[in-house]
Amino acid sequence: MDTTQYRNKVNLVIERTLNGLDYDYVSAGLNRNELEKLQLSFDERNQVGQFNEGYCYSVKRTNQHVIYSVINTSMKDSANRKGFLAVRLIVKHNEYISSVMQYLLRITTQYINHIKDNSLNNQDYDLILEEAARSIKQNDGINPAIAPDKTIFYQFLNLTLDQSEAFNNPKLAYATKVYFLDEQSIHNEVVAKQFGFQSVEDLFAKIRKITFNNTTTNGLRVKINEQEISLSKDQFVLCRADDRIQYKLTFDTRYKEVSIFEGEVEVRPEEIILPHRSAKEPKRNSTAVIWAWIIGPLLGIAIGFWGIDFAVDWFGIENKQQQDDLVLEVEQADNFSFKIDTSKNNMLQLFFVDSLVSEYIFIYNGKAEGWKFYKSGGEKNAEQLTRTKLRAIFKEDSTRVERFRDHLIGWVPSEIPNEPTQKTQPDSRPATNIDNIALRTKTKLTTVRNSSRSTADDTARSAEKK
Repeated sequence: MDTTQYRNKVNLVIERTLNGLDYDYVSAGLNRNELEKLQLSFDERNQVGQFNEGYCYSVKRTNQHVIYSVINTSMKDSANRKGFLAVRLIVKHNEYISSVMQYLLRITTQYINHIKDNSLNNQDYDLILEEAARSIKQNDGINPAIAPDKTIFYQFLNLTLDQSEAFNNPKLAYATKVYFLDEQSIHNEVVAKQFGFQSVEDLFAKIRKITFNNTTTNGLRVKINEQEISLSKDQFVLCRADDRIQYKLTFDTRYKEVSIFEGEVEVRPEEIILPHRSAKEPKRNSTAVIWAWIIGPLLGIAIGFWGIDFAVDWFGIENKQQQDDLVLEVEQADNFSFKIDTSKNNMLQLFFVDSLVSEYIFIYNGKAEGWKFYKSGGEKNAEQLTRTKLRAIFKEDSTRVERFRDHLIGWVPSEIPNEPTQKTQPDSRPATNIDNIALRTKTKLTTVRNSSRSTADDTARSAEKK
């Protein structure tokens, strides 16, 4: 940085009571005649002159500036009256000097040496001011319009340590002026209160500091007292205790209230609440998907065993009413959501979502074997499904047992016995997963075959007569 650039960022005023209030140094970036007008110069005698303090510090804020000061309250004027010496560093109102205490002390030490050496005409603080300018940072606090509080606050600190962090507490934005006194002189608190000063802790108890932790990629919108503010990623909100703070992400539908007094708010996207379906509202028709799963495999198997004529007759246009009846029956019995798998050994396998049966797989491999079930991963231990087994699964809830049973035989008309049945001699033809899949199927098949035989006999008799 050029040694003259700091003048646009940080300025210095040194004033003391010698013959009234005098300026011993004013940096080149300031006009001496405008210091009082800009509130950059002020007589400390009425405020800290009563303290037998030695050194203290202050932070003063105006609409345009922040003024850091170190004040010697034990100085004497030319008439040996009690006065003060003040070294002041000045930056813009939205900035702060991160290590301000050390710069104030270095300038004060150098100034005292000039007094001792009688070299006040040769004062040069450029190097210190240049360093201070490099440590200037932008305030990250965002606050609503602040009405200047004319109250003067005080805070006791250990001034033998670097208290720059305390001098830059963002909550001090709500204070016009704060004095920092050495904790070793706590007796001065009585004097401070006599002059109407208030503890800074009283101020902090009324100020909220809210940080928003937004880990999403959506933009954050914040309102204070219904007024929307712009808030970047690293900024935080400062406001009074009774201010209303709300926030939302860009795609949220409504603002949320910040209920904590201060601290960090975890910003999360709004939960989407699906509307509850009314009990009277009819269920959505999902039969198209169901029939795609069921009819395809069944049609292929039917063609393979009974021929295309029967398959077309059974699944075709002539039986549309029967299909409609089955769809109605399916919708009425659809009390348990499930998935179907017919890819394994030509068996019909049902996987249910219901929590009580979700760990089981139910299989149907023709009338000869009936319904079986097993726990996931235990296919070798499959056993016959009975009502006794269902009662154990559904914890003796007879209503649910019957509903589940009706649900199974609604898809595949079959029997679920009370107890295990003795194995019977299997049919001569191989069993399949749709062997006698419905009682109606058997009836339909018999009707079709008898009709075919009758037609053939009539044709033969006619031919003989001719």
